[in-house]
Amino acid sequence: MILLTLAIALFMFTMKSFADFRCPVLEKQTSCTCREDVWWNNDRLTIVNCSHANLKTMPNLSSLSNRNVTKLLLRGNNISSISLSDLGFKNITELDLSKNTLENHAIGALSQLAPYITKLNLARNRIAIDQDLMFMKDLSVLTELIMDSNMIHNYQNDIQVLPNDIFRDLRLHSLRKLSLSSCGITSIGPRAFVGLESIKEIDLTYNYLENVPSALLHLRNLQKLFLGGNDISTIATNSFHSLTSLEKIVLDYNELSSIENGAFAGLEESLKELELHGNYLQQIPSAALKPLRKLLFLKISKNDIRTIHNAFQGNYQLDMLYLDSNPLTFTKTTFQGLEHSLETLFLREVGMTSIPVSSLAPLKMLSYLDVSHNHFHRQTFDTSLSALSIKTLVMSNNSLVHISPSAFLNMRHSIGLDLDNNNISDISFIVHAPLCSFSYVDITGNPLECDCDVEEILHSGTIFDMGLTGFCKLRNTVYELGSSKLEEQLHGFCNRSERIVWCPGKFESNRAVQSNAGLTLMNVWICFVSVLLNKSYK
Repeated sequence: MILLTLAIALFMFTMKSFADFRCPVLEKQTSCTCREDVWWNNDRLTIVNCSHANLKTMPNLSSLSNRNVTKLLLRGNNISSISLSDLGFKNITELDLSKNTLENHAIGALSQLAPYITKLNLARNRIAIDQDLMFMKDLSVLTELIMDSNMIHNYQNDIQVLPNDIFRDLRLHSLRKLSLSSCGITSIGPRAFVGLESIKEIDLTYNYLENVPSALLHLRNLQKLFLGGNDISTIATNSFHSLTSLEKIVLDYNELSSIENGAFAGLEESLKELELHGNYLQQIPSAALKPLRKLLFLKISKNDIRTIHNAFQGNYQLDMLYLDSNPLTFTKTTFQGLEHSLETLFLREVGMTSIPVSSLAPLKMLSYLDVSHNHFHRQTFDTSLSALSIKTLVMSNNSLVHISPSAFLNMRHSIGLDLDNNNISDISFIVHAPLCSFSYVDITGNPLECDCDVEEILHSGTIFDMGLTGFCKLRNTVYELGSSKLEEQLHGFCNRSERIVWCPGKFESNRAVQSNAGLTLMNVWICFVSVLLNKSYK
């Protein structure tokens, strides 16, 4: 009770602090709002939000001269310049000026924020990123810089180059994250990132790069690299060889058809995540991946991979694999090499007509399997899953009409089942399956009828964890499963099922167990009372 009282008091104090900070003068003059966020450690973040306020000039913040404004949001206005007088609050740590009309020559005053500003968002302005960037000079504590959707000013024949040494003299020694997404960059000078050696994350997505820029090799502290949505067709040998701290590479939606054997040389002890989604690869780049001892996550969906043979015989311990949207055929050795590591597997939209149990059975650690958006050749799902170790099976959008309880006989443990958006009208398979076969069943988006099987499943507790979720229909009315209104309706024509309070180690048919449910509950009660009496006696 004391803890609850303290929690309520803390919540009320936080809300009071939030409510206390107002800026009536500024609110009257503009559409700006003010608030104060109080964190668990009592740190306060004072926020002035003037986003989408139809401003053509910086707002007059003089009425807040007695406040310690830390975050100023000016996104989505028509501000074209910033002067020294506009920046009376030199202790601002976060400034969002995205989606305005700012140009290089009109924002020199930003350098006045040098002692405090850590995050600066200049995306979608009119800043020439290949020209004088001295307005950012000496922002020595700046950690995050976003310049997405700006432009290269000097270009010929559609060649837009990010030039050498453009950041060299800015002294951005604390910068950790740089985003230059959607800037129309076709190439990057080999010394373009000199001066940014402290960077850990760089985003170059949605440009027109045709190869991995050699300029990146200077960024030896780089941990995350985003190159998605470019025009890269080949990953050449040694493309990342000096980036020994690199943990994540995203290369989705490029033109990749070739990855050379030594493409990831230098990343053997660092690379953990690799995304190659949406390219033109016809096979798993096995030789390039083999030395990557730390690789855990591989997304190679939406390519043109048809067969997989000895592709995962590597030094890594891959635990998550996306193979969606590839026209795959499966054999017993498809996943050879992943038997003792793979935990999560996505096989959505691969054209399968049934779950390839013989291919999946060797995967002893597999717990999550998604086979949504396939074309199961029979409307009744009766494939035995007893050979699999899965704990969650997603089978949404597969045109299934019936589920057979035989599919869940002799399971090693209970399973979560996602059946969204099929054509299932009855769920009697849950009743007839062994007791506690399911930790949850999601039946959303199916034409399920509200019947006595639904009542039994909801109230017996045979689905013991998250239960049964979704909707069912009764006399042209749709009810949410588990709602009190549905319960009232079901009890009008169904006997209330007895509650099962725990799941036995050995699965038994639900209805076979129910005849003994009363006796079982009585035995539990007798044991409980006996223990209490024994303790009292001692």
